[in-house]
Amino acid sequence: MKILTIELEDDAARLATEKARRANLTVSEWIGDRIAGRCRVRAAGARDALGYPAGWFERTAGSLAGEEDFHEPADPPPTPVAPLEL
Repeated sequence: MKILTIELEDDAARLATEKARRANLTVSEWIGDRIAGRCRVRAAGARDALGYPAGWFERTAGSLAGEEDFHEPADPPPTPVAPLEL
């Protein structure tokens, strides 16, 4: 797990501490939940904007992961680049 240090003003720190206490979480857990929740909301918004039904990505990725003969396609060969003359 990576460490992220956030410096909060005293009022914001007190508010975060109080909300974490009410949720019976540590401040780190409470902030982590808030960040993860916003990521899920953004992902769901993108999914809905593209017209995919809820759970479509999870079912699709899960179905591919369960196939023994499924292999990730190989990367295409690199595009040749002309050498630079200095």
